[in-house]
Amino acid sequence: MYLKKNFSYVVAGFVFAVGLFFGVTSLVEGAFLDPEPPGSHFLIGISFIFVCAGIYSLYLLNRGKLKKAGKSITEVRQESIEKLKDPGLLAQIALEDENPEIRKTAEQRLEELNN
Repeated sequence: MYLKKNFSYVVAGFVFAVGLFFGVTSLVEGAFLDPEPPGSHFLIGISFIFVCAGIYSLYLLNRGKLKKAGKSITEVRQESIEKLKDPGLLAQIALEDENPEIRKTAEQRLEELNN
């Protein structure tokens, strides 16, 4: 649950870390990656872009500018199930749907129809 809630921060941090990795790799000579001088300049440029993108994403996340807009697919499906009147279709959804929240909503709707 913690990862699902903070997934945007994980992605932004990963982009930042990738930029740092390639920046350090382009400056330090090693067996893993040994870019020649013209290629190392491009690698430094790309790493700078990644670092800036990661920092900017973290900034936008902290300011609340990257919040999701609208309803999730689960919310839309639950609303449509609340409107269904076909017990056969509701029973099929309650038994076979992959999402447990959707199955529960279908079961509750079936109980409402049966009462």
